[in-house]
Amino acid sequence: MLASLCYKALRLSGVTALARRFSSGGVVLCYHNVVADAAADSLGLHIPLPSFERQMRWLADHYEVVSLTDLVVRVSQGRSLRGVAAVTFDDGYGGVFDHAWPLLRDLNIPATVFIVADAPGRDERFWWDDPEVLRAYSPARREYWLTALRGDSATIVESLTRARPSLGKAPSARMPAPWETIAAAAASGLQLGVHSATHRSLPALDEGDLHREVVESRDIIRRHTGVTAEFFAYPYGLWNDRVPHAVRSAGYRAAFTLDHGDSTADLWAFPRMNVPASIDAAAFAAWTAGLSLRRRLAS
Repeated sequence: MLASLCYKALRLSGVTALARRFSSGGVVLCYHNVVADAAADSLGLHIPLPSFERQMRWLADHYEVVSLTDLVVRVSQGRSLRGVAAVTFDDGYGGVFDHAWPLLRDLNIPATVFIVADAPGRDERFWWDDPEVLRAYSPARREYWLTALRGDSATIVESLTRARPSLGKAPSARMPAPWETIAAAAASGLQLGVHSATHRSLPALDEGDLHREVVESRDIIRRHTGVTAEFFAYPYGLWNDRVPHAVRSAGYRAAFTLDHGDSTADLWAFPRMNVPASIDAAAFAAWTAGLSLRRRLAS
């Protein structure tokens, strides 16, 4: 509540607009899913379509929204990113293709979706949407899941249920999109990137598993869509010195994290702003301008 009031005060006082005007870096937004309903979302991954539409219309009015390709070219050439924004999605949820992409196409806003290559075509939801996981979730448990359990879906679910059940069906918008849907969207202009093969924590993997997550994942996406992806997004935003080297050696042009920081950073650890589903208009405007109270309190 206090943070919301602070963001509103920043906007009313003109501080947010001033910060946006003088910010030298651009902003890359990271979403996960867009859904038609406004059902409870404890992890903030499933943003309702009306909220997403308001954010996109505001973004188009206040920024030059470019493709990731354009943004990376500008960084490579040492050009300014002032007033520049890009839109990305992680995971490849059905809702991105059902709800977000039709809107973005109508608004002429380019976007990139980073696909988890082993997810399409499977009748399982992503592990972090499983009810057992959500009931057990805490920051400490998340840390354990992503380090000791390497972010591995089956292992995490087994640690909670002592069995290996299917994660079960969910509404199609909250499931991984099928390949035919992904391929059709790519043909209509949506850019595809790679978000690994299985969404495991890359720093915890050996060389063989890392190769599968970085290299074989791109081959899978190309086989199903005809697209050779140029950009990679680290699962959970996690990376170490070894991981960017593997991505660069595989021939990608850039890799993206979920870190907050200078947008002119290393192209192999390029920061993105993770947008929570419940963020209000004043906070969204402030965050895009670099005025996140959450970031400052965590630093």
